[in-house]
Amino acid sequence: MSRFIIVLIVLIIPQLLKAQLKPGFNAEEYLEMLRLSRQQTDSSIKNDQTPKPLNFKRIYRSPIGPLLNRWELWTNAANKTAVISIRGTTGDAVSWLENFYAAQVPAVGELQINDSTRFNYHLANHPQAAVHVGWLLGLAELSKTIVPELNKLYKTEGYKNFIIMGHSQGAALAFLMRSHLAWLQTQSLVPADLVMKTYCSAPPKPGNLYYAYDFNYLTRGGWAVAVTNAADWVPQTPFSIQTLDDFAKPNPFGSIDAAIKGKSIFVKLYVKHIYNRLRKPPLRAVKNNQKYLGHMVYKFIKKTLPQFKEPAYAEGNLYTSCGVPVVLMPDDEYRRKFPDDSKNVFVHHMFWPYYYLTQKEYAQ
Repeated sequence: MSRFIIVLIVLIIPQLLKAQLKPGFNAEEYLEMLRLSRQQTDSSIKNDQTPKPLNFKRIYRSPIGPLLNRWELWTNAANKTAVISIRGTTGDAVSWLENFYAAQVPAVGELQINDSTRFNYHLANHPQAAVHVGWLLGLAELSKTIVPELNKLYKTEGYKNFIIMGHSQGAALAFLMRSHLAWLQTQSLVPADLVMKTYCSAPPKPGNLYYAYDFNYLTRGGWAVAVTNAADWVPQTPFSIQTLDDFAKPNPFGSIDAAIKGKSIFVKLYVKHIYNRLRKPPLRAVKNNQKYLGHMVYKFIKKTLPQFKEPAYAEGNLYTSCGVPVVLMPDDEYRRKFPDDSKNVFVHHMFWPYYYLTQKEYAQ
């Protein structure tokens, strides 16, 4: 009997370990994720050489939402791993509206989508955490099908390993989806024993510094990877504005009164003048961002979602990158292959440049 047990251990344990997702960046795993993501986009992208998936099969493609969000479910039966692949921005103006709707809203709250639909969300625990409102709208649409399909696959096929993958806008949505699923686990709306790993490729910044703190803590140990081509401008967006109010409290920047207490009237006037010159411009920039990328874009969003109620925006705009950074660094050979092109600002952003650099820098 003891020999039989030993044989079982030798044969079965390695297979179980092999099937378990592991944290950290895995180049071959990421290349397969790029191959999956590429299947969501127009097949006629010029000069794209990204191959088709090798190990996964698509079993579900979602309906297209009002802002043109879509996702696919892929599975690898050999190791019982599933991929939630979230599509990025399309060429349609409505899809771009989701990106431009870049005011921030608190990371906990409710969106009133229409007269009968409200989306409740809890994406971070920090009281100052805030996220991009356009991508939050995308999350609300995607979650309607992702959650039931995930639960169905878990219940009927026993899948527990899930990779969340997105490129570009899809990456921003992948951040928020990972946070959303974590909250749903606490509500017993998705299984608690899922193993989830997130690949965010060419990722914009999904929320403010305090959302990033929360996300990075949630996925600590390497369970969320952000892959960036250093020549790509998209991961530098949205605009980030830091004000003196964005620092953690207590701090020496919130009020100058304590620092100048007891000083002469002339010193007080001079120091307050300098303080206000530093404080007011970024506050005005935040207000302008809310005006143009909040209220103004909302009017266009209403044409697609006529019953969507404009939410109260957060007082801030300190967008921050999330996830463990993996930087793909272009060299001279890359620059010759992908020269800068003022007529194609996405020359460094698409799948093939990312695929090419990953192969070049990490392939064995």
